[in-house]
Amino acid sequence: MSKILIVEDENMLLEMMCAYLQAQDYETAGAKSYDDALNLAYESNFDLWIFDVKIIGGSGFALLGELRNAGKNTPCIFTTSLNTLDDVQTGFTSGCDDYIKKPFELKELHLRVQNLLKRTFVHNKNELVNLGENLGFDMNQGLLFRDGKAVSMPKKQSRLLALLLKNQDKFLSREEIYSQIWDYDESPSELSLRVYIAELRKILGKERIVSASKLGYKYV
Repeated sequence: MSKILIVEDENMLLEMMCAYLQAQDYETAGAKSYDDALNLAYESNFDLWIFDVKIIGGSGFALLGELRNAGKNTPCIFTTSLNTLDDVQTGFTSGCDDYIKKPFELKELHLRVQNLLKRTFVHNKNELVNLGENLGFDMNQGLLFRDGKAVSMPKKQSRLLALLLKNQDKFLSREEIYSQIWDYDESPSELSLRVYIAELRKILGKERIVSASKLGYKYV
């Protein structure tokens, strides 16, 4: 299930957009302010962002620009009542992938969401590691795909899968995994590692990740 962050300062419209896309089998999170949106974008892995240009505490243009400068390349759609050519140019210059003018039909928004997610998958398909069972993992973006649709997972779980794939058929000790998955200012957790491994086995199949008490884990 693809995960979408929607940033819109009009409460009723935000609720309508979230509800409509949830009914189309997407997971959504909503924010009305610049700061809340920024925190959500950093804390969770989203497959798509939908940003209103005029938001509380700032602008969608500035928000996307900050995220792009931080290395975030999640595809983004702008929604706005601003309709001059300069506004459109500013939107694309800040790094957006599509632009929809208010007022709009929710069905049109859904079509644009579908197109952008599909386009993103097709663009990256040659970079995917084929995991079988209609699963693929994009090593560059750290994204897992099932049947062409991105599957949301925690950042550390994504890092772990990438690390295991890079070292396929080789055991990685817990210490090696800790040093690669946890940031320098974090304390590694054996329990968390076991949870991530268990979740990956649910997705990939139990037999794909082998463990040995003194050797660690490997992907086969």
